[in-house]
Amino acid sequence: MEYYQVCKYLDDCLVFGIKFGLTRIKKILELMGNPQKKAGFIHIVGSNGKTSTTKITSEILRYNGIRTGYYISPHINNYTERIGINGREISKEKFSAAFNRIYPYIREVNKMNLDGPLTQFEIISAMALKLAEDENLEAMVLESGMGGRWDATNVVDAKVVGLTGVSLEHTYYLGNTIEKISSEKVEVIKSGALVATTSLNKKVIEVLNKKVIDTGSSLFLYGKDFNILKKENLGLNGWLLDIKGINGIYRNLMLPLLGQYQPVNMSLSIALSELYMNTRKRKLIDEKLKEGISSIRIMGRFEIIRKEPLVIVDASHNPEGIDALVKSMNDYFKNRRKVIIFAVLKDKDYESMVEKIISISNVLILTSSMSKRSLGLDRLEEVVKYKIKQSEGIREHPIQLHSVESVKKSLKFALKISDINDIICITGSITNLENIVN
Repeated sequence: MEYYQVCKYLDDCLVFGIKFGLTRIKKILELMGNPQKKAGFIHIVGSNGKTSTTKITSEILRYNGIRTGYYISPHINNYTERIGINGREISKEKFSAAFNRIYPYIREVNKMNLDGPLTQFEIISAMALKLAEDENLEAMVLESGMGGRWDATNVVDAKVVGLTGVSLEHTYYLGNTIEKISSEKVEVIKSGALVATTSLNKKVIEVLNKKVIDTGSSLFLYGKDFNILKKENLGLNGWLLDIKGINGIYRNLMLPLLGQYQPVNMSLSIALSELYMNTRKRKLIDEKLKEGISSIRIMGRFEIIRKEPLVIVDASHNPEGIDALVKSMNDYFKNRRKVIIFAVLKDKDYESMVEKIISISNVLILTSSMSKRSLGLDRLEEVVKYKIKQSEGIREHPIQLHSVESVKKSLKFALKISDINDIICITGSITNLENIVN
């Protein structure tokens, strides 16, 4: 199949929905000779910060001489964004070739009726794991999907595991408390793993401690075993950081990523890289670390896509992510008029997200990412109006409210009503950014 045909096939797989379980992914990997046993893995789980941590870790290791790849999800523009080999997003040709190599196995598994056909996420996960073998990767940094225990990425035996923050998300699938969600995510920890976390939530740490003890693993905590020693905000140029890692102190690190959460992601990436290098009886080289992070770009994470007026995309998809966005917007643009474009999925804690987003909105444009999971505009507008009324007397400014059917049309409308000094921010559940901005 050509790339466009592969994309159509994968798009169509979404109709099968989310199906937890490892039976199908294990079967297709078995048919392929279990490629997940041929490379080393660093597994990243959590609610927010997974993609950033995955990509930063991959770059640090690559610059320190490790042949490294990454696997992230979801993508914003193209499926190829999900897989990187030695610092480069794979080409459409390589993506298609990887799919075509495993397509006979997809068909074989789908004929077995293992509680339905392979899902989109299972197929792309299988492609990534096969590429790790085919490309002779020493390490692949894997971002989990929504969960941990029944996530397709949990077929690997990762010797290094990272846990970012945990918040209430996907409660229908993972449980409705922090303890239940954490219990699902920590199931990626296997025997004798090296585990690092930036979570400061006591309930999360309790769940982690129990799992670490049960598996004979080792736990490294942010604020105790690794930390940020100095954090200087360089505005739209990023951060100047001093970070205490598990093995050493790294000073004057220039991180060109915006957002209040990125220094913490960076500290976790350094800790995970150190732990992996320890398994190889090697140390991080300070200059290589600086070189590796100097040109990192992460799509859709407080990313500037246009100037005059400034347009920022931040794919914050849950309350914890919106909290971080609100803090970043206030820190960077406290006294500037803010035009917020907001879409959300119906399986998110959208009421909590709305409450937070109206606190920074001078103009709020409600829209839809046009997926089947998107919350309807009528319901979203109903919630927003209720939350605005609740906040009367607390907010410092009135909110102009608009509803526009798509993100692309919302951006055109925002540009029409904005002055050159305004800030436009597209946030929430965002996909197909290329189509939006072109």
